[in-house]
Amino acid sequence: METGLYETLTGYCRQGMLPMHMPGHKRNPSFVMENPYGIDVTEVAGVDDLHHPEGMIRRRMDWMAEKYHSEKSYLLINGSTGGILSAIAACCRHGDRIAVARNCHKSVYHAIRLLELCPVYMYPDETGGDLERLGIPGILSEKSVEQVLRTYEDIRCVVLVSPTYEGIVSPIREIAEATARYGVPLIVDEAHGAHFNWHPSFPETAVEAGADLVVESLHKTLPSLTQTAVLHARFDRISKDRLEWCLQTFQSSSPSYVLMAGIDRCFAYIEREGQEAFERYVNNLRQFEEEMKQLKRLYLFDSPRKERSKIVIAADRTRMSGKELAECLRTRYRIETEMNLGDYCLAMTSVCDGAQAFERLGAALKEMDAEQVRGEKDDGRFCSIFDRDRIRYIWQEPERAMFSYEAVFCPRERIPLEQAKGRVAADDVVLYPPGIPLLVQGEIFSGEMIRTLQAGIDMGYAIYGVENGCTYVVGTGGTHTVAGRMDGQNGKRKPAQ
Repeated sequence: METGLYETLTGYCRQGMLPMHMPGHKRNPSFVMENPYGIDVTEVAGVDDLHHPEGMIRRRMDWMAEKYHSEKSYLLINGSTGGILSAIAACCRHGDRIAVARNCHKSVYHAIRLLELCPVYMYPDETGGDLERLGIPGILSEKSVEQVLRTYEDIRCVVLVSPTYEGIVSPIREIAEATARYGVPLIVDEAHGAHFNWHPSFPETAVEAGADLVVESLHKTLPSLTQTAVLHARFDRISKDRLEWCLQTFQSSSPSYVLMAGIDRCFAYIEREGQEAFERYVNNLRQFEEEMKQLKRLYLFDSPRKERSKIVIAADRTRMSGKELAECLRTRYRIETEMNLGDYCLAMTSVCDGAQAFERLGAALKEMDAEQVRGEKDDGRFCSIFDRDRIRYIWQEPERAMFSYEAVFCPRERIPLEQAKGRVAADDVVLYPPGIPLLVQGEIFSGEMIRTLQAGIDMGYAIYGVENGCTYVVGTGGTHTVAGRMDGQNGKRKPAQ
């Protein structure tokens, strides 16, 4: 009989792997629920109702609003995805124009398609130095946001991600001031920043910086179950009634009390032990950073705009790719990292990582680094095996033939990827993780994009939208250029008085 998922999971957890990845509880036994089935109830008397909270759920929401300085905070049990869909739907009507950071999560693109929105993409401003060499997207500046708002007078909201998967934090306060001048709501996907609020060494939260809607994944960086998140709101430019209707629309009508209990236990832990726990955590991070300065070939990527909980291990000075680095950590040292791409891999940490976890990762990196140095002495050279020109997908600006919602209804055909140059993508093409589309449905395959995808496939990355060397494109009978029909129709807008 084939092994089931439950048996596979329990077997995996007995292997002693060090989880340098989400969820943030790190399988810590301190957070174990004795019998999850025993508390898996429905909306019975005395346990409150997520969609009409009046009791304990309402009290936890009020507590979150106080601690995060929002007007209202909401529990999410469909993950940050449910929050992103709700936030965008609360701001936009069918067919509206929306300003979107190109490195947003795929859930943003799903909202665009569902609401048949017309996106204007904003690209990272900082792309030089280590960012460019490693292929990591930098910040989005307030100047870029304001330029879009000045150009298009009908932008309904601005959506961006901060921090990014690699921990890059954009200047949210300045961006929020810019969007406020134009009377446009700012939505921040802060899924990877739920820990910011709990120690001064982390950046200012997007809520404190003035964003209108902020979505945080508790399970990414705090001790909470997968699929738990929160949404923080200010209502100067947002309809509270509309937002709450959207939350009911995009979340299950049968919300999991196990997940909500996980959220409550997460914040109860922060109330009870958070100050001391976060102080230990930050001290461990600082000590780890200091010790890793001893590395000669491997190194920790850093930037003035990077928050410290994400450990980005760069291998571009070695013979290893990021994927090989991650595989070596997994197979030799039983350390599982969150993701890898190009010349780096990412280790995600949380308040549940103790000193032993950092010591174990540090010892592995020191040993691997020493092996790289010894190998160079043998032949007198070192090099990266990865062609860095192939991973700059985040800065490519594909030509758009039609909006994504229009491509959905076009005839489609399956062709080899190598023959896709000049054809229109019939599906999003997504590298996962981090879940950022390389090519959006309705955009045109370029030769450079095909080379990027082929390089990723050759190195074993998971790319959704390409299967067995083939991809779906819009059929030749369905190709029609409509994306430009709205561009240029609007004059420059004036800032709100």
